[in-house]
Amino acid sequence: MDVQVQLSCGRLQGVRQEGVYQFSGVPYAEDPVGALRFRPPVPKAPWNGILDATRPSVVAPQAASRLAAVMGEFTGTQDEACLQLTISTPGLDDKKRPVLVWLHGGGFSSGSGGIDWYDGRELARLGDLVVVGVNYRLGALGFLVAEGVSEGNLGLLDQALALEYIRKNVASFGGDPGNLTLMGQSAGGNSIAALFAGKHDVSGVRRVILQSPALGMAPQTARAARASGHEFLKALGLSPDAADLRSQLQKLPVAQILAAQSEVARGGARYGDTTPPFQLSQGEEGATQQDFHLSAAEALQGVDVLIGITADEAHAFLMQAPRTQIVSAEEVAHCVRDIYGASAVDCLLQIEARHPHEYAGLHFSRLITHAVFAHPTRQFAQRAHQCGSRTYFYIFDWQPEASPFKSCHCLELPFVFGPSDAWAHAPMLGGGDGELLADIARKVQSAWLSFVHAGDPSTDSLPPWQCFTEQTPLVMHLSDSPHMRTEELCLP
Repeated sequence: MDVQVQLSCGRLQGVRQEGVYQFSGVPYAEDPVGALRFRPPVPKAPWNGILDATRPSVVAPQAASRLAAVMGEFTGTQDEACLQLTISTPGLDDKKRPVLVWLHGGGFSSGSGGIDWYDGRELARLGDLVVVGVNYRLGALGFLVAEGVSEGNLGLLDQALALEYIRKNVASFGGDPGNLTLMGQSAGGNSIAALFAGKHDVSGVRRVILQSPALGMAPQTARAARASGHEFLKALGLSPDAADLRSQLQKLPVAQILAAQSEVARGGARYGDTTPPFQLSQGEEGATQQDFHLSAAEALQGVDVLIGITADEAHAFLMQAPRTQIVSAEEVAHCVRDIYGASAVDCLLQIEARHPHEYAGLHFSRLITHAVFAHPTRQFAQRAHQCGSRTYFYIFDWQPEASPFKSCHCLELPFVFGPSDAWAHAPMLGGGDGELLADIARKVQSAWLSFVHAGDPSTDSLPPWQCFTEQTPLVMHLSDSPHMRTEELCLP
């Protein structure tokens, strides 16, 4: 059934199915095309008539995902006019429901907030809340740094503008603009940290959920970001000194931009390095900092925090690489020193001692999980607690028997949004038993929804979930047998 809603900027037409209203392709900014390409987002101007929000949101232009072999493929129409929201709500009334804002992951280069993987209707129905999926610019179109073209972080500015739009309009969808929860996974979690660390307007945000944030992947220095930008221009055959450089870039086909972006990614690829060439960068005003995750934790100022990782994060990246099965211990040590620094070699030696019967590639995966995910995430949680935030920590460690990826990066996503048909062929699920998947999903969803409503993920379907503190680092292990445990999270 088609329905309509009046917003501050115009009228929308959406659909109502199974008790949930959904509006897709809702524009929160002017299309970043032509003269607006490589520029900060511009708020959407009011429109006349009724805007059709019954068709799926488009997908930001992107090359193939580096995790397609793990997560599977998703469908969607790519279009540069992608600054859109997907909004799901149980009621178009004045009930003032909590609002859950979803920032997708994908290494700042792939993904979308409105695809079937992240359909918010089940969460909206189960939790009686408004769920908003956000699209933002990706890759070079969203994070290029080049003098006279872009200062970077355009995708982050997109997210900040989306938050402004949500605060202004969500009451029309039955939501409370003063009761927002920001939820992000991987790059989406890093984005949440950057929004706080960069002092963007996060008014109304009471809670944050950070799933597998790659907090050990610091934002690029201005120098490194400019170097990637130079390589990008070189791949396009453009001079960085051209007076009309931005104009030239604005006229190029999107396919040519994506091809140059992929060429830069291939040229800078290093075995074991999860950092994309186009991502958050440190701005001139310190929008992000070297220890930005700690700055973000301090900036939370009492915002409730639910944060966690999967047990084998880096398996998603390394276990699909044939080299992992044959790489020598000496090669791994060299890679660790080159990418993660000399101090990380000591961690590698400890991992080797703890797991003497594993091959070197697995040791490398454990080291990356520790350096990029587990250790900095624990630091974030500890600092957030110190600064007055109620903080809850989890490790998702269910392991599908038929998957070589174990409890890998992204594995918790089907359990947060629900194991729908969209995830049916995801290799990381390893053909897991449907009833078991649904049971774990019920436990995870009830905890997430409890946190959104009350700032506390405790639920009858889990053991008592206590806060994470420096003195008592309590961690909820989420699996088919959930349990709480005190642990230091020093090494995997």
